[in-house]
Amino acid sequence: MTQSTLVDSPASTSTIRSDRRRSRPALRTVDYERAFDVLEGCDRAPSLPDFREQMVEALCRHFGLRHVSFFAGATFHNVFGDHAPLVEGATKKMLPEYLERWNRFDLFGSPPAMRQLVSSGVSSLSELQSRGNLPASAEAYVRHFLVSTWRMESATAIRLELPGGHTALVGIFDQRADKLGPPELATMRLLSRQLSAIARRLPPTRPKAALAGLSERQRQVVQLVADGLSNADIAVALSLAEDSVKKYVSRILAATGCQSRMELALLARSI
Repeated sequence: MTQSTLVDSPASTSTIRSDRRRSRPALRTVDYERAFDVLEGCDRAPSLPDFREQMVEALCRHFGLRHVSFFAGATFHNVFGDHAPLVEGATKKMLPEYLERWNRFDLFGSPPAMRQLVSSGVSSLSELQSRGNLPASAEAYVRHFLVSTWRMESATAIRLELPGGHTALVGIFDQRADKLGPPELATMRLLSRQLSAIARRLPPTRPKAALAGLSERQRQVVQLVADGLSNADIAVALSLAEDSVKKYVSRILAATGCQSRMELALLARSI
């Protein structure tokens, strides 16, 4: 897919933004409170895997959602091929058929949805249908997969920016077509920007997050282990007893989840 399918001309983009500002529903106090609650539920996540779990849990709790998925990929197009997404509710049962047959025709991979996701961070089935611009493949995905097979009348996606330029799509589905109205979608557009700001700064794996949380002395030990020094050499370098170094190393391995000094050294060198 060429870049031209995603980016409108400057004049049309300006018009779209102007129209969006005029049609954007005003957020109510309850909407801001809901957004703050979601952010509070995941803004202290130590790593991206933790963020993913906490964010989905917070969305489900504060928006009353049940069927939510979190797909990620190196590029927008790779997202739909994620074979290890986080899935909640009916999306667990939907996943095998989706990956085998439907991911290439996903509604939110269609050009109209992609433009909306890039420009505002959120796209919904109801908004796309109201504009009457769904491609035939996306229509088939909605009709045969979402509605006929799984009775999902509502579908929404939130686009998030991840570390290293990667992308995530949070899929939200429901049997009720009116599950998410304009105020909820507007709140999610606000959340898309704020959640992306949180996610972009997180370590991509839990071991790296644990390594970042070590004390200064522990990080010194890790660096010397990565340099290939033995416990005896580390003891001399840091003016410690060798038994103290052994305890440091054992605690560091437990904190990072590494199984050996070699794994710890490789982890330290990868940062």
